[in-house]
Amino acid sequence: MKGLVGFALLGVLFPSLALAQSDLLDVNESTSIRRVEFSYTDSDRYSPRFTVSELREFIAVRGHSRWNWVRRFLNRPRTEDYLLSPIELQRDVVRLRQAFLEAGYLHTYVDYSASTHDRQKNRVVIRFRITQGPPVIIQDVGFYAEGSFLAASLDEELREAWIKFRDRTGFDVGDVFTNFEMVQIEDKVLSWFKNEGYAFATLHTSFGIDSVYNAADISFQVDTGPKGYIDGVQVEGAPAVSRHVIFRALPFKKQDLFSQQDLIDGQRALFALGLFSVVQVDVPPQVRDSTVQVLINLERSRPRHISAETGYHQRQGIVGEGRWTHRNFLDGGRTLSLNAQIQTGLLATAGVGGVAGRSARAAASLTQPYIGLRELRGILEPFIHYERDPLLSSSSKLFEFNRREYGASMTFIYGLQQTRVMSLRYSLTRTTSFTKTLPGNAYDKSILSLGGTFGWTDNILRPSRGVIIQPLVEQGGRIESWLGVRSFGVNYLKAQLQMGAYVPVSRSVSLIGRFKAGRIWPGGTKRKVLYSAEGSQIVDTQFLQPTEDRFDPLRYYIGGADDVRGWGTGLAGPKAIRTENLEVENEASMAQGVYEPIGGLARLVVSAEARFRLSGPWYGAVFADAGAVSSQNAVPCTKALFEDVNLTRNALIQCGFRDTGRIKIRQFKIGSGLGVRYDTPIGFIRLDVAAKLNPDPLDLRSSTAALIPGDVSSNTWYRFNVHFSIGQAF
Repeated sequence: MKGLVGFALLGVLFPSLALAQSDLLDVNESTSIRRVEFSYTDSDRYSPRFTVSELREFIAVRGHSRWNWVRRFLNRPRTEDYLLSPIELQRDVVRLRQAFLEAGYLHTYVDYSASTHDRQKNRVVIRFRITQGPPVIIQDVGFYAEGSFLAASLDEELREAWIKFRDRTGFDVGDVFTNFEMVQIEDKVLSWFKNEGYAFATLHTSFGIDSVYNAADISFQVDTGPKGYIDGVQVEGAPAVSRHVIFRALPFKKQDLFSQQDLIDGQRALFALGLFSVVQVDVPPQVRDSTVQVLINLERSRPRHISAETGYHQRQGIVGEGRWTHRNFLDGGRTLSLNAQIQTGLLATAGVGGVAGRSARAAASLTQPYIGLRELRGILEPFIHYERDPLLSSSSKLFEFNRREYGASMTFIYGLQQTRVMSLRYSLTRTTSFTKTLPGNAYDKSILSLGGTFGWTDNILRPSRGVIIQPLVEQGGRIESWLGVRSFGVNYLKAQLQMGAYVPVSRSVSLIGRFKAGRIWPGGTKRKVLYSAEGSQIVDTQFLQPTEDRFDPLRYYIGGADDVRGWGTGLAGPKAIRTENLEVENEASMAQGVYEPIGGLARLVVSAEARFRLSGPWYGAVFADAGAVSSQNAVPCTKALFEDVNLTRNALIQCGFRDTGRIKIRQFKIGSGLGVRYDTPIGFIRLDVAAKLNPDPLDLRSSTAALIPGDVSSNTWYRFNVHFSIGQAF
């Protein structure tokens, strides 16, 4: 009855329209929409302004699509969601026309007269036909002040800057006129003048449109007012925080020339202190003269805060973290944090033949803001860390921890924005391995690293537009020699670059590209002669204990949820089968082992992904990844090797591999697959299913089967990998 009443009203109010949709007159309240289609009737004359996917975003009616089973699984839509509502359909016509009007098309006509009704199934196919028409073209645009051109009213120095800004910002004659772009230009012009000191600048826009010739004349009237200088800064709220701390963080002071950007930067700097939950920096209503009063409203966060959280990571299993924070330790805006983290390894999946990691960490960090510069802060952090590293052999310690590391780090961070920040970090640590093969192996690490994040993005947690670049240079073991002190510890130089690019194709589709490259130049490694009963053999000491254990955490690995997703964590590329400490009951029993990735001195990874909206917060993804590390399989070692010619000192070596630091095309591993994303406030929850396109024989076999002589069988299911992760891959 609802549908019949709706069409009856349309027949009274819009008789010509109702007749035009005559095929829909016999619908009822049970009529459902099979699908919704769009077509342009004049696409041969005018390029369509919106794609079909963009047009769907403007309308409310929905049809049963080929992806309906996915929608039903994701958010369980009700049957009513696909019932035909004549009133809503007519509103969609208005919505579509409004969208074209705002995009600069005055004469767009939309109808659905080509819609059809299947009376037997009581389903309709809605077909919107759009006659777009020509856009409104700008024929004249000008900026004026006090009855003359704006540029003429400015002094010579400011006039040149204004003309350059105007030419790259304003409308050009021949552009398509849109209300949205006009509002953007108004905002940019006002911001420009306020950044030049005109705190009370105002702007009024007038335009005339000739609907016959589809032409527009636009006039921007600017009243700059006087230049303003900051006469006072008033702070309200947060009485317990020293005013010295607040004023120190601000990029402006009394008698400075006013700048709107300085107010924005000041608000960002106050937030970065971590002391306030609310920060407002604004210019309150006041007399329009050469003095400017700035008002800062603050609401203080709780000075002491305790938090605890838990979660799941595919490589680390169930994880947990607890933190106690003092947000204004000893005043001065300092932050003291006591932090404990645990990665249990429970329910973790490391891929076929892999071993999950496990760790526990405790640390205290003291953050000091404003170290000579407003944008510079320092963090001092002593810590202790226990770990079960899958790259090391097993241990009999508690929780099978095979490595302990303790020390301290000092980090200097410059920048207040997440996408424009540099960091300089020095750490000095003592590391001890507790493996059964090398118990108590201890060494030092003295590392200096310089890194940063540069670029821009519309959303740091779930970007759809922008570019992010993250370079890093790291030097270990040589810092002391620069100061005239004997160097010690692990010696190496490491450089890497990560890039991510995000390009929106439409409102619901984004393309994502990623690139990773890195190179390590190890120091203190060389080639060494080892001996066996059959003669001597030259090996690279980077695969010889204890050097291998020390460089394993530094080498590059590929495979996992964040790069080449067809493989398990670190398992793309050459790998060894580790069998030590495995009990064998009798000679006939089957040997077992685990895969150990070899990694490489160099890495190169490229990835492409298309992400598209399915329904609500649910997204789908199609991706392809390719990556390689520099290590390669060499002549396998079948005999025990010794460090002396008398064959008395056994050499612990991961032989059968070589690494020159060079990558060849044939070393690349390629994978592709499909994924599902769920949008949350902390980023995307990702589930990916990926396939290996060029697996090695070991990639399709378990580590146990690979140890059986003569067994060349493979398992097709090992070609696939499932990855579950949280956050944007980078």
